[in-house]
Amino acid sequence: MSKEKKPLFKWLNSYIRNLSMSTQMILTVVLIFLIFFLLQIVLNFYFFQNYYADKELNKIESDLDVYVAAMNIEDADYFDVMYDFTTQNNAISVTTTSQFLIYDSLEHDYTLEITNTSNNEKFTVKVPNIDHNYVIGEIISISGFEFSEDILTPISITSAIDGYAFNSGIGCDSNCIEIDTARIDVINKPSNLNYEFENSHLLQEELTLLKNGTRSLEDAAFDYNGETAYFYRAIVNGQSVIVFIHELGTYDLIVTIAPIEDTQGIITIISSYNNYVYLTAILIVFIWSFRLSKVLTKPVQNIENVAKQIATLNFDIEAHEYNNRENTSLSESINLISRNLKETLDTLNNQNDKLKSLNDEQMKQVSLKKQLVSSISHELKTPLMIMQVTIQGILDGIIEKEDESKELNNVLDEINKSSLMIQDMLQIYRLEDANTILEVSEFNLADEVNLLMSDFERNLKKHNLKLDLNLDNSVFIEADLKLIKRVVSNFFTNAIKYTPEGNRIYIEVSEKVDHYYFELTNYGVHINQNDLDNIWMPFFRAPSYDNNRLPSKGSGIGLYLVSEILKAHGAEFGISNIEDGVKAFFTIKKGL
Repeated sequence: MSKEKKPLFKWLNSYIRNLSMSTQMILTVVLIFLIFFLLQIVLNFYFFQNYYADKELNKIESDLDVYVAAMNIEDADYFDVMYDFTTQNNAISVTTTSQFLIYDSLEHDYTLEITNTSNNEKFTVKVPNIDHNYVIGEIISISGFEFSEDILTPISITSAIDGYAFNSGIGCDSNCIEIDTARIDVINKPSNLNYEFENSHLLQEELTLLKNGTRSLEDAAFDYNGETAYFYRAIVNGQSVIVFIHELGTYDLIVTIAPIEDTQGIITIISSYNNYVYLTAILIVFIWSFRLSKVLTKPVQNIENVAKQIATLNFDIEAHEYNNRENTSLSESINLISRNLKETLDTLNNQNDKLKSLNDEQMKQVSLKKQLVSSISHELKTPLMIMQVTIQGILDGIIEKEDESKELNNVLDEINKSSLMIQDMLQIYRLEDANTILEVSEFNLADEVNLLMSDFERNLKKHNLKLDLNLDNSVFIEADLKLIKRVVSNFFTNAIKYTPEGNRIYIEVSEKVDHYYFELTNYGVHINQNDLDNIWMPFFRAPSYDNNRLPSKGSGIGLYLVSEILKAHGAEFGISNIEDGVKAFFTIKKGL
């Protein structure tokens, strides 16, 4: 009877058990690498393409949800939101009309207002690119050419934080201005980032297809938070892309295009790279296997040192021991604890700063209210004294009978003035009350301005003042009509009081991209800078104007009331000196 032959796997098992432990370990590691290497090749060629595309899609969809939500927040800073999203996702994103027309955005609108720390000289700097994220208070070194007054076109910018922010490669000659240390005071950004992408052939080709109807969106629609959005994959100019279209506000759109890399080329590169990596790894493991015992203990010591550093509140250090599952898990746990502790500490510091800021604001409001009460007391004191003296004089017979009527009229004027001031103060307190609801209605701003101007026509002719009107009759705004008329009337009253005879007053009502605009400019006069800083304070009156031009006197809190009205409407407003004149303006956002 012949011997029964053992199966092959039993023979291998018996053979391996007769080898030394170190040899078993080497063979085990080599086999694992070989199996993993072969598996990687299979995965690369058969599964990587779909996996890569799905991962890219999942990542951008997650970021896109945050991005679209941020873009639809009222008063959102589109530039910063678009910058963060597009740079993190290597994507193209623009805001368009419902007909896929890109909204204008000018590159030269991105400027920095800086101060030379050595002599406090101020400049405006055009930002040449968006590769560097500038922050207020950042110290930079800059060289450039001054093509217009106090406006620099840079040839290089070096940040004290992280080195070069821009370098054109052009040398600085005798006409070049160099500033060694400059502080960034103000950052002026465009309303959006459209100018960065509007010349992209990829974007232009896709928008052309959408505008002329060649690209059908019928099968691409889906529900996005109760609104209709679109998603599809396409080949544009030989480039594989994914396209998202979301609504922005009521009438506008956000068009986002994310290119997808050609996975075939990636697979070829990865496979070639893996051939070297895994073969080299097998060789290294084979040579250094006898040192495994030491290698296994060293990571634990390193993680222990990291833990000690974290215990001293050094959260910048991280554990990077990923040579086995246990060390990887321990490293990630240590790093997670470090990040959570750092985030918690940062959150506490931020909340503390917010509380401090809120307290400062409340103290400022309390101080302003105290000043307002003091000013009211002072303003009421004089008319009350006049009324008291006059009435007492009449009762005591000091005032002649023929003068009594005149004096009583003076008393009545003081009463009317005090009554107007009290009414204005009540209006201010109503506006400051969070429970006050504005009586919002839709009206034609140009028509209301025309009506108000007719009331002052006589005063204009009397003082030889020319009125230039540039009114867009299609501007319908949603606001409190009575309060907006009060704002326009106050601006125009001040213009009549301060404009020298023979000069002109210019009024504009127009529609901009996302807001309605009102401007009043009176020429031939300037406001002192100190007065400009205090012009919105209650009971502040600029000197040297003809108070007899208008029959009625103000309450002294007109511009303060104006500022409260415009704040209640969420409007931007201001008064500033321009060439040969003073401009007052306000803007009302569309869809208040």
